[in-house]
Order: sequence, then C-alpha cells, then structure tokens
Amino acid sequence: MLRPRLRSALAVVVVAGCAPAVQTATGDVAPAAPATARQLVDRMHEDWTGKWYETLEFRQLNTTYTSVGEQTSEWLERQRVPKRLRIDFVSPQPNGSGLLYRGDSAYTFDAGTPTGAAPQRNPLLLLTADVYALPPDSTLATLATLGVDTTQIRHDEWGGRPVIVMGAAAGDSTSTQLWVDAERMLLLRLVWAQTAGSRTVVTDYHLTYQDVGGFAVPQEIVFLRRGRPYFRERYVDVRPNVPLDSALFDPAQWARGAPAR
Repeated sequence: MLRPRLRSALAVVVVAGCAPAVQTATGDVAPAAPATARQLVDRMHEDWTGKWYETLEFRQLNTTYTSVGEQTSEWLERQRVPKRLRIDFVSPQPNGSGLLYRGDSAYTFDAGTPTGAAPQRNPLLLLTADVYALPPDSTLATLATLGVDTTQIRHDEWGGRPVIVMGAAAGDSTSTQLWVDAERMLLLRLVWAQTAGSRTVVTDYHLTYQDVGGFAVPQEIVFLRRGRPYFRERYVDVRPNVPLDSALFDPAQWARGAPAR
C-alpha cells in the first residue's frame, strides 16, 4: 500500500476538543483545525455552503489495468446532489447499459433492461459531493455504516499538503479511512475495506481536482490494491449546474435517458 511521506510534527493524534484559532498575517482569524469527526464534517459542509454545484454532467474516460494490458471504456455521468448519480456505459457496452445510484440503493441495467437492485452506498459519491449538501448528522451516520471509526482523527500530510485523517491511526493502511485537505476541505484519499465472503478487499482511492467555473470537480481518481493501480478514471467535458430532467434518475424511466450513439 502506498504511504505518504510523513512530517513528524503533524503525525500526531488530535485530542478531542478544538485547537485555538490562528491569526493570519493579514489579521484575519483562520478557523481552528477540526479535532473531532463532527468538527471535520461540519467544516466540510460549512466551507462550501452555497459554493457547490447542484447538478453535474461529464464524460468519464476509464483505463483498466490487467495482466494482459490496458483496456479502455467511456461512460456518460449525470449527477444531482445529493444522492443521485446516473452512469451510462457509452463504450464498449451495448446502448442502454449502466448503473443508477438513487438514495441508498443501486440499480443496474443491460441494454435497457433492469438487471438488479440492492441497497448500496457509494462512499466516493458521499465524500466528493453529498457531504457538502447533506446535513452533517446524515453524513456521520453514513460514515459509520461504511465502517469508518469516527473516534480516530489525526493530522498528517498527503502529496505535500496538510490533511486531516479520519478512521485510522498513523501507520494503519488497511482500515477504512478518509484523508481530507486541511485547507480546501476536499477528499484527497479514501481507503475502503470491504468484506467479500471470507476475505477483506482494501481499495485505495487517490483523487486530484480541477476548477470548472469556480467549482472543485474531481479530475482523476486512481484505484489501487496492494499498492498497484488497477483502474483509473478521468473526467472530461465537465458541465456544472446544467438542467437535468428528474426522469433521468427514475429507474422506471431508465430507457428515456440513454444517450444516442
């Protein structure tokens, strides 16, 4: 598992309670660093209130790394914040195939035909968009169901930036945990441990962002297992706050929204 270069001064467990606010060189008072899970989620929500997109449309260019080489695919994604994400598989799957996240459920479709529905929460959807729109209590409750130990919170460093880590102690690279940029309040890394039968599968997500019309939108997400990338997604043709028909997110009307080819 990849590990960030640690800065010893930051690699400490933050005790409960809030650090004092810091006065900047301009005389402004910077907000205190979150010291509890509640403070972190509150800060993520408050910092972006009124500054987040309500809808988003983009094309996702995927690369899957296999033992025999790379495979590419393209998806069209349309999102309404919170808890709505429609993924249409543009290529190479047949038209009308895709995946719909609505509320806390996921629906699958093959060539326009429904193939399944099940309760499912998408942690990336929660932590890159919904957290900025949902009440903090709702976000915290979902994090608990995803296996995040909200009693564990500390400061660290990731990619040369200060981060706040929730869910794991320093040196723990396998417990479910989120790494949030301490200044921008954006998710930079997610480690998600899922139970699959008798074994645990740990996926490590690394995120970078792009500015689109003043909105922070993921630019690339790399999925790693055992320290090696196996999937990469890149967002292009990004359009925030476009009109999106509510029927797009209705599983009973899935076929109406399939993109033309």
